Amino acid sequence: MLATASSRARVLPLFLAWCAWSVLNVVLMWLGPGLETVPFHLIWVSLAIVYGLQAWPLRWAVTACVVVAVATGIPLTSHAEDGVIAYEEVTEIPLMSVLFLVMVWHVRRRTAAVEEARRSAEREHVATRLQQRFVRLASHELRTPITVARGYTELLRDDCTDGRVVEDTTIVLDELSKLERIAGRLLALAAAHDTQGADTVDVAALTHQVARRWAPVTGRPIRAEVAPATVVGDADRLETALDCLVENAITHTGDEPSIVLRAYRHDAWAVLQVEDDGPGMVRVSQTALPDGRPDPTRIQHGLGLTIVRGVVDAHGGELLFDRGESGGLRVTIRLPAAPPGSRGSSRPPDCASTVDLGAQPGMTASNSSA
Repeated sequence: MLATASSRARVLPLFLAWCAWSVLNVVLMWLGPGLETVPFHLIWVSLAIVYGLQAWPLRWAVTACVVVAVATGIPLTSHAEDGVIAYEEVTEIPLMSVLFLVMVWHVRRRTAAVEEARRSAEREHVATRLQQRFVRLASHELRTPITVARGYTELLRDDCTDGRVVEDTTIVLDELSKLERIAGRLLALAAAHDTQGADTVDVAALTHQVARRWAPVTGRPIRAEVAPATVVGDADRLETALDCLVENAITHTGDEPSIVLRAYRHDAWAVLQVEDDGPGMVRVSQTALPDGRPDPTRIQHGLGLTIVRGVVDAHGGELLFDRGESGGLRVTIRLPAAPPGSRGSSRPPDCASTVDLGAQPGMTASNSSA
């Protein structure tokens, strides 16, 4: 592990200062027979400290060890021959040398491990960026041919009077719609790990908005139980995560799903929950999450969960799964709450706003007791 010219320039002043300190202590060893053990240990201790602060090139470290061993060994041996100290004191010279060299080995080994970890993290970062770029470009490239194919298929269906052809083109349009949704999710996945803005997001209002938007899809009201809570992040990404969880809940529940969305503050966290009355938990051995950990739930394993996990990770939060009060699945997102200025609740709120499917567009949600 050879040092560069810039690193040598940084090491040199500290090394020269240590050399001056060591020379002073060697002189004290000669001038103080019987007291030389104090400056002797000061030299070795300072050598270890200086090397620990700024690791030198290996040849510098070995050279310093040899020079110090000789410089401190001569006065110790001389005083032992004169009978001032016992010869056993001289054995400290090889012992201190070995200890220092062992420390050098450990420092260099740790430095190499840290450097390898840094390179590995950099490679992973580059690979992630390339993957996101590929997904984003692929999604954009898919949208144009899908749109063109949809246009021509709709023309064929509208102009044709043959019932069989109309049925076939309808199937083609359904498949194209699936491709459009997949392309949209790929774009969302590419952006999931990025937080474009650092705005203060009112997650209570965001949760209520998502509930209103999805109510016509479920076939029955979606219940939104909210209390004041804010986070610092990207509102669009958080809304995408909630959309994925609501879609998952609709997919895995019956014809008349019962879905509850919650948003509230608990201690230093802003909590978002999506709960349904579906089948809930399944055996751990049946499924696994995308990151390889066992999945204790029946949540889908497609792009939806990956997008949610990416958004949560980008906001420094946690994603949790457990069984809800109705026996279905409850997915909890915990995000660091915004700085003081918005008071929240330490539990789910006592008041809930219910979004009614029968309400007209532009409605104002009614309040009812939870």
